Amino acid sequence: MATPSLEEKRAWAEQFFEKTGASYDQVVDQTTFRIDRLWKKKILSKIPPSSQKILDLACGTGILTFAIAKKFPNARIVGVDLTKGYLDIARKKAEANRIDRVTFVHSPAEDFLSDDRFDACVTSYLPKYADLDRLIPNLSQTLAPGGVLIFHDFTYPTNRFLQWTFEAYFKLLPPIGGWRWPEWKETLYELPVVIRKTRWIEELTAAMQREGFKEIRVESLTMQGSALVTGRKREWRPIRDKPSPSKCRDK
Repeated sequence: MATPSLEEKRAWAEQFFEKTGASYDQVVDQTTFRIDRLWKKKILSKIPPSSQKILDLACGTGILTFAIAKKFPNARIVGVDLTKGYLDIARKKAEANRIDRVTFVHSPAEDFLSDDRFDACVTSYLPKYADLDRLIPNLSQTLAPGGVLIFHDFTYPTNRFLQWTFEAYFKLLPPIGGWRWPEWKETLYELPVVIRKTRWIEELTAAMQREGFKEIRVESLTMQGSALVTGRKREWRPIRDKPSPSKCRDK
């Protein structure tokens, strides 16, 4: 199966999220049977406790962003998203809850650049839409030495029985979910197609290896329904001066 182009991935994202911001939080919570909350906790557990600057890519309405802000009360957090309507909702949440340590930026993840150096970069549900060969080199520059990447997204199971479960679930979800949330009907029909097509784990780990990330780990979650990929940017090491010729004479 051919790997989708960036244009195709961007089209998916724009199609799926253009008019769904108002109901996004409810849909994510209910269609995953609140398992999304467990996935978010898993992501939080991977962020180094000493982190002072944290980047949340594809932050959406801020579900993960504000969970980070709660767990890391002294950290500064930047949320980046492609969809302006989602960011408008996130900003209203921040204002309502008087959270001033969070900044939201309207940008594709691949185009985001910053003079700051982040201790951690997290994302949930972005990888299947992203150009990872372009994104990871930029993040390598944005992360501080020793900074961590934490990427989470849906996956298509490899186990036959779990594949059957996946297919059965997505036969039931679109008609039921589309009746409950009409604005999500098309998205719920197309989402399993995208999940089957994506090869984000292979693409991500290969890109991380090329950029010299270490401690790269893949963790399957909840009956192979999603996965977590983590890795650490190498520490900078000072280059030792070479001995001068006068100090290298044979004795």
